[in-house]
Amino acid sequence: MSTLIYFASGSIKPEYESLPFDDIYLVDLCCFRNKSQNINGNNGNNEINPLKVGKITCINMECIKAIDYLKSKKVKASCYVAINDGCYVTINDGSYTHIKRCPMNTSFFIGYAMSILDDNYVHITNLKKYYGTTDKDAIGVPYDIKRLNKNDNKYFDPKIFSKDTNEDIEIFQMKKIYDVSDLDLNSDIKISVVRDSIWNYYDNLDLIVHSISDFERRNFFNQMPKVITWNHIIEAKRSYCLYSLSENVWKSKFEVGKNLDIIFSYCIQNKINRVGFMPWGSGNYNAFVEKIQNYKEKYPKEITLYHLNKDSYKELKTNYAKKKS
Repeated sequence: MSTLIYFASGSIKPEYESLPFDDIYLVDLCCFRNKSQNINGNNGNNEINPLKVGKITCINMECIKAIDYLKSKKVKASCYVAINDGCYVTINDGSYTHIKRCPMNTSFFIGYAMSILDDNYVHITNLKKYYGTTDKDAIGVPYDIKRLNKNDNKYFDPKIFSKDTNEDIEIFQMKKIYDVSDLDLNSDIKISVVRDSIWNYYDNLDLIVHSISDFERRNFFNQMPKVITWNHIIEAKRSYCLYSLSENVWKSKFEVGKNLDIIFSYCIQNKINRVGFMPWGSGNYNAFVEKIQNYKEKYPKEITLYHLNKDSYKELKTNYAKKKS
């Protein structure tokens, strides 16, 4: 079954019914506000009741939250449309609502959306608008990328999604790349570099340390169990404590030390086996290497460094990757 997902879609167009897909999901917080029921719907039962029109399903949700909803419904996209910017809402002190842009082509969003993308999918976007270039590798995700033209059997006119007929919208065929390197840093700890989205491994990890700096985006992930940000760790140092990953309270006293010391202290105290990291520190991992090479504690047992951009962790892989048999 073929499925198209269009985030920040705007309203329904009748011509969408003619698109070569079995199911089409349109996600837009504003356009479908009065047409489909949001997660805090009128019946108060926290259910989402999307509007279904033919093969088109309209979902009134913030795009980032809609990913979780679609994942819960086991939806897998064979086509991902990323032309417009979405938004997400934050409520401060219960007194006002703040709406911010959420670009659909950033690694922040695509990385989280990879859990609902097929290993081979079609990506529709405007490279010039988002990246200021026509270089297809600017998308920066772990996929082999091929630009489609009118002679390809998967091609269709992507301008159906735009009001501007002169917009430079293109279609790309994406094929998942699997790249794993084991690092030789400590014989007692399994350390790997994996080019994939860390969110695809959420269920397999005991702790996720992410490096998203924007407050609202960071706050979205920090509400998840097992997830913490480097910014939280810096705050923990200042407060002499670490934010509990299981309760919304500050606890677990630690001495002021390096950020990595706090993470590993937490792992020891809570017997954390598997830790996943996003890239951090602007690519300087000297402190990490030194820490691991001299590490003698029982926990963690496995550390995985996840990345989307092909150049992340490049120095670590060059200097410490084990030879593949």
